[in-house]
Amino acid sequence: MTLFYLIAAFGLGALISMQPPINAQAAAILGSPLLAAICSITISLVLVCVARVLLDQTSISWSRFAELPWWVLIGGAVGALFVIGALMVAPKVGVAAFFVFVVLGQLTGAAIIDQVAGFGVPSNPITWQRAAGILLVFAGAAMTQLRF
Repeated sequence: MTLFYLIAAFGLGALISMQPPINAQAAAILGSPLLAAICSITISLVLVCVARVLLDQTSISWSRFAELPWWVLIGGAVGALFVIGALMVAPKVGVAAFFVFVVLGQLTGAAIIDQVAGFGVPSNPITWQRAAGILLVFAGAAMTQLRF
């Protein structure tokens, strides 16, 4: 079963690689990266609402939203910042370089979150193997920028 989820994660990674160039085309046509971001995020919102109606029958308790820790709101902000940032950065550096550095940032951030047990996840300390893996990704990111 783990293999299924790993393949699903790979597929999602492949899908997300299409987002910056698609959104860059929307920005070019609309004349604004922020309008393109609004378009992208609106479509995401509509699809999540449809999925909610079709797949999730949990009753809504609006008062429970007030119980959320303040930092939960960061999740939505991060999604918007990623879309806006990708729109502005990927066309300048290329989609592959953008994502190599995104992955490096994700691994580094995830390792720190694991180390400090941030956002409610269990502690998973940084071992020398994990640190070496991150350094290898860093080396790979640097190599994508070398011109011979």
